[in-house]
Amino acid sequence: MSKFSSFDSKKNSESFIIRHSEPLRYQVRKAILDFLEKENYSIGDKIPSEQELMDLLHVSRSTLREGLQLLEQERILITRHGLGRYLASTPKDLKFDINELLSVTEMLANYGIQVKTHVLSSETIPADNELSTYLDVPIGEPIIAIERIRFAEEVPVIYAIDYIPNKKIPGLIDPKEFEGSLFALLEHRWGIKLDYSIATLRVVLSEGHIPNMAIIDPHLPWVLFEQINYTEEGEPIIFSRDYHRSDYIEFHVKRFRRQ
Repeated sequence: MSKFSSFDSKKNSESFIIRHSEPLRYQVRKAILDFLEKENYSIGDKIPSEQELMDLLHVSRSTLREGLQLLEQERILITRHGLGRYLASTPKDLKFDINELLSVTEMLANYGIQVKTHVLSSETIPADNELSTYLDVPIGEPIIAIERIRFAEEVPVIYAIDYIPNKKIPGLIDPKEFEGSLFALLEHRWGIKLDYSIATLRVVLSEGHIPNMAIIDPHLPWVLFEQINYTEEGEPIIFSRDYHRSDYIEFHVKRFRRQ
């Protein structure tokens, strides 16, 4: 008897009914994970069939498959042809695909995680040689520097400093506006849409790099993601330094062999 057959879907399925505003595929992804956790599935266990999951979640086959595809891309589920889908890993870590340009808010939302942001500071500074080069502005140009800590389910996972030319976001800004996605704020308030980025990743220790993360083990390695975000026209808008906790977050990239 499968685990699903022992699960009273008529009694319990209400907890998996989709009611939120995020894209359906992400809601389905989270609902499947909630179900597997509730029913104590272990790595290697076969999960319910598509029809059983459709009945459980009250979604169409196409919508269900979109959610399953997300889990397969993350290597949480694997498909064994002719046999079904199996639980391959547990989603304790956050695994981000860096092929797609997403804000931190968007990346965590894809996991069904609500992001909380603590804005540590927001100040105007003159562009030094480095910022002048990265943002293509004259030395001394006013730059908005935004320092933040991002939390995932109450856990501080990202320390970030973002630099934006002041001329791109004119007017007084309440620091609370920086608690959400900078990408969304730029697009919705100033009509600036980011199109691509150039990034460098390297590993650092928090000690000497992350002054506001004293609560974290100073010997913990962090993944430093330095990135310049551009508009479609190639204009640099944001230079950011994002420090990601290596014990919570990892990045993956799809690579192809040149033909």
